[in-house]
Amino acid sequence: MTATETMLLAYVDGELDAAGVREVEALIATDPQARRTVEMYRETAALLRAACGEATYAAEPARLLPPALPRPWPRRRLVWAAAACLALGVAAGVGGSWIGGTWVGTRTSEMTALVDEIAEYHAVFSREPDHLVEVPAAHAQELAAWLGTRLQRRLDIPDLAAEGLRFAGGRMLVVNGAPVAQFMYTRAQGLPVAVCVGRSEGAAQPVAVERRGALRVAVWRQDGLAYVVVGEMPGDLARDIAARVRAQLHA
Repeated sequence: MTATETMLLAYVDGELDAAGVREVEALIATDPQARRTVEMYRETAALLRAACGEATYAAEPARLLPPALPRPWPRRRLVWAAAACLALGVAAGVGGSWIGGTWVGTRTSEMTALVDEIAEYHAVFSREPDHLVEVPAAHAQELAAWLGTRLQRRLDIPDLAAEGLRFAGGRMLVVNGAPVAQFMYTRAQGLPVAVCVGRSEGAAQPVAVERRGALRVAVWRQDGLAYVVVGEMPGDLARDIAARVRAQLHA
């Protein structure tokens, strides 16, 4: 593993200091190969969480790693950890199985799980003003093309200036092993607001506004995609933003 790959993995693992984070984010904003590497590491970590669960991974560190595994090989560590997690899951009787290379387990509804994960991400990212996005607004066209390719759909970035929101940039999240586009918007007062889009099969669903702690989320599904507007804001503002997003993306 090269020094750059090691640094990118440390970035995904949250092990870099502020200077390291700035260096990596500057790199992935301009280097597609580095960005793809970060995507791969995040997808691997997401598959590990899906197979094991965060609690199992945190509670069983000694059993998840082979004793002689050196630190400079973190990707191999993840592979061993995933295999160990699967073994632990079978031993403990955890529901789920591998079908066609995908982990299928017992879980809550797809939409509920998606909203929960996005809310958790947003609660962290919205409080990181210096590292709010991976790809800045200056590269909006490239960002939309990249995330659209990952979602296998044309993906436009909503213009929410009429709601007092300024587009800041975005990133790709990984939820249940699948990519989710996140567009981040700042505002004159209050923490940033995000618009997230992920693939979701099933019947169309109208906008519903929900509470997740201090957050309000507006959620709907249309044309095989799930949409989530999330931020610390009144419920009526979340609904207004959702209406504007729908009008632009489903015109």
